[in-house]
Amino acid sequence: MSENPSRRLPELKPVERRTFLRYSLIGATGAGLAGFGASLLGFLWPNLSGGFGADITLPVSAAELAAVIREDRAPYQFPAGRMYIVTWDPKMPGAEEQYGEFHAVTDDGVGLMALFQKCVHLGCRVPWCQSSQWFECPCHGSKYNKWGEWMGGPAPRGLDRFPSRIEDGNLIVSTGTVLTGPARTERVLQQEPEGPACVDL
Repeated sequence: MSENPSRRLPELKPVERRTFLRYSLIGATGAGLAGFGASLLGFLWPNLSGGFGADITLPVSAAELAAVIREDRAPYQFPAGRMYIVTWDPKMPGAEEQYGEFHAVTDDGVGLMALFQKCVHLGCRVPWCQSSQWFECPCHGSKYNKWGEWMGGPAPRGLDRFPSRIEDGNLIVSTGTVLTGPARTERVLQQEPEGPACVDL
C-alpha cells in the first residue's frame, strides 16, 4: 500500500542553539517583569482585606482598650497592625493642639493614640519597658516616653503614628497613612523614667 503524500507530516527542523537561548532569555525576562509588576501592584493597590495598610477595627471596644491600658500600665499591642495603642490626656496643656486632630478621644474623655512599632532611627521594632514605662529600642538605644515622644538616643524624632477615630464605640486605625512623629523638642508629656531601664546602651 503506497503512502499518501498529502498526509505526510512536515519535516521538523532542529532549533539552533542561538535561537533557543534568545527565546529563553526573552521568556525569563518577561516572567521577571511580570512578577515585578504583580508585586508592585500588590504594594500600591489598597489592601482590602483589613490587614496592615488598610483601616483596621480593633477587636475590643475603645472603652475596653482604655481600661486595659490603664490597668496593665502598658500599651495594647496589635501585631497584625504593627501598632501599639496608648492613652493620652487631651486636657494636658498642648496635648489637644499636638494630637487632637488625628487621634481619637472616647466619650469619657480618654485619648487613644496608635503608635507605629518601628523605630524611626533604623526601623527596629521598639519594645515596651514595663519598669521604666518607656519604649526602648534594643538596636541602638533610642528611647521614647509612653506617648511615643523622643526622650533619648539617635532617633531623629518621636515614634511615627497612625490616624485613628472612634465609630460605634470601636477604635479604627488607618494603617495606610503614617503620620510623622513629633520633633525632638515637641514633648507635651514631660515624663521621666519610672524605674530601671530595660536597654542601657
